[in-house]
Amino acid sequence: MSPRARLTTLLAAGAAVVLMAALALTMTLSRPGEAPRPDPVAAAVPVMLTAEGLPRDFSLGVVLTLGRSGEQGSAYNQAAQGAVVAAQRFARGGAAVALAAQNDRGTDDGARAAVQTLAKQGVSGVIVATTGSQAQAAAKAAQELGLPAILPYDEPANPGQATWTTGPSGSSRQAALRKALSGKNRVLLVSDGGGRPTSVGISQTLNLVDFNDVRELAQEAAIRTGDQLRPPAGDAPAGAESTRVAEPADAVIVSAATPQRLARLVQALQARDVSVPVVLPDGATAPAFASTLAELDGAASGQLVSIAQAGGDATALQQDAQGRGMSAFLSAVRLASGDPKVRNLTHDAAFSVDAWAADARSHDAVVAFVRAAASARSGDPAKVGPALRAMSFGPADGLAGPALDFSRSTALTAEAIPVHASPQDLGLRPRDEAAPRLVWVPTPANP
Repeated sequence: MSPRARLTTLLAAGAAVVLMAALALTMTLSRPGEAPRPDPVAAAVPVMLTAEGLPRDFSLGVVLTLGRSGEQGSAYNQAAQGAVVAAQRFARGGAAVALAAQNDRGTDDGARAAVQTLAKQGVSGVIVATTGSQAQAAAKAAQELGLPAILPYDEPANPGQATWTTGPSGSSRQAALRKALSGKNRVLLVSDGGGRPTSVGISQTLNLVDFNDVRELAQEAAIRTGDQLRPPAGDAPAGAESTRVAEPADAVIVSAATPQRLARLVQALQARDVSVPVVLPDGATAPAFASTLAELDGAASGQLVSIAQAGGDATALQQDAQGRGMSAFLSAVRLASGDPKVRNLTHDAAFSVDAWAADARSHDAVVAFVRAAASARSGDPAKVGPALRAMSFGPADGLAGPALDFSRSTALTAEAIPVHASPQDLGLRPRDEAAPRLVWVPTPANP
């Protein structure tokens, strides 16, 4: 084993020891005792990844929506930096993976132009790291150009044979939402241009467009949950007292067009002392939600519930295959962050700036494409797509998140689950005082 390979393996093993200690100390993340089960993954997953058969000059395209002002799709441009981590891991193993990024400018036309540019550059596949209509436009353009495409953060409307999503399916998310609201029968929906869940009963709805501002909306929501009193009407007799609603809402669903607007609603509800569970079906796990909530002085409290696939940072505290896969990924994040030569996807800043947000979904999209190209021993998109269609992957293949099966357009094999916000610093990423303190952890299992 080379000195570099030995070093990276030792780093991952050391991280595993730290994580095991953290697991013992982190009661909120504890799991009920289980009988040991066979595990095909080595006790320490190396940071370095190899890809025998990967052709030289292999490259992948990444479509991003740049901007930090709340543009649709821009909430994931920091999360997409996980692709850089994957490329660095393969580089350590001697496999060069070039990443070419294109900005879709937040429009459908921009998305199509971005994919066309990447096709001309000769990429073997495209990672569509955005959401909304431009994500759909990019996926369709890739299909028309014969480029395999993976959408980590959106679900393609009409996926072709070489188009996949690695996020939870809509039906899986709806099932998790029902679980999150189990036992709640007076649910209030608070919306700012977001969707309306169809799988749960909504008793009342408040839309921001019907109020003067978000504070007025939050005040009415707090009245509806019984956390604030309703003042007497303007024509009430003198001496009339404020009253509490008779049947207050027992949960609030918050829905917004973007994660940034979602954070604004959540902070406003917190400012009015809304105490019931606040459920955020879409957008809350995006880095932009965490950073916007922090900027507004909102709180990452356990009162906040979202829906996500298993595979966040807290997974690294598990003593199983997926835990070790995530541990190796986070070790790679720390290594890349500590190297000033490692740049972000657009090469305009050091990777370390966004290391706090780089996620497993974009990382695993790169791993999948590399494995497919190595299997096909070709970078030709016409060969990479069919090869990927016949493959499935898990932690032993270098994934940081749940297993993926590309024989189907929704490749994720795990179901979505309810997750709770926590301000706890797990100590698994590079220390960054500017980064928001918010992690999403699964609902603790009942003992």
